[in-house]
Amino acid sequence: MRTSILLASSITVFSMLTLASLALGPAGVKNPLDYIDGLGGVELYRLLRTSASIVVGASLAVSGASLQQALRNPLVDPYLLGISTGASLAVALSLLLGLAGPLGIGSAALAGGLAAFLLVLATARLAGMTGSGLIIVGVAYSYLFGSLTTLLVLSFPDKLTGALYWIFGSVAYVDRGILATAAGGLALATLYLAASSKALEALSLGEEAARGLGIGVERLRAGVATASLVAVAASVALAGPVGFIGLTAPWIARLLGAARFQHILVASAPMGAGLALASDILARTLASPAELPLTPIASLIGVPILVYAAVERWRGVEAL
Repeated sequence: MRTSILLASSITVFSMLTLASLALGPAGVKNPLDYIDGLGGVELYRLLRTSASIVVGASLAVSGASLQQALRNPLVDPYLLGISTGASLAVALSLLLGLAGPLGIGSAALAGGLAAFLLVLATARLAGMTGSGLIIVGVAYSYLFGSLTTLLVLSFPDKLTGALYWIFGSVAYVDRGILATAAGGLALATLYLAASSKALEALSLGEEAARGLGIGVERLRAGVATASLVAVAASVALAGPVGFIGLTAPWIARLLGAARFQHILVASAPMGAGLALASDILARTLASPAELPLTPIASLIGVPILVYAAVERWRGVEAL
């Protein structure tokens, strides 16, 4: 019953934010129901932008929740592991080389995210680091990839017009082709992760117990990592490296009562989409007619939630 209430609440909030995203913007307020009758330029742009925010938020959320479960670390996040910034660097390089278009950008994001993830894992493994050590390595590489992307954008402003804004996260430049490709990537990743949810749940018992149940732990982790990378690539291709959503959405689901991984995964998707929608609404209204990037706003929303979650978790540990 509690899980049903959680899911219903998250879907309700997500639906309200979707309607607000369709209605609010620099061009003024419009009745969302008017979209049924036909779409003009502003209305179509808002629909595409709203759809992009949903895909970005859901992609980061399901990726974050799955990586946290697979690596058994609740602080894991695509951004903190360097995946998002690695994908962003690859996209900037592809644009610099003239490899634009949905296929080129999507492939570059996937390849960059994969390379970054493998580099982080290899470095941590060579150093014998696990748990928080993995996060430290990921954060270090995330700063490195982010810095390299910024240097590229500043060095080639003519070829990378608008990219300086994009590297802080934005759906302002949404492209229909990239949106369709990203939505397909999210759908495939989510289907795989949902199909693997029971096996991932078994990891909560420990690796040995999971192996005793006939689960190939390494193969499972490789599959989850691949699906998560596809989801992150979809997000980066659309909006650049957006931080905090992949970390925050699963924590909100846990705070609201989701305990089993299946429930966390199901609740995280609308939570992440809602966070992205709220961030984008604020991005285009707070400084209108100018716009703000998504990551700083998502951070402002996510930091209080994470601090509260950390305090509650610490109190729970001390109470044992």
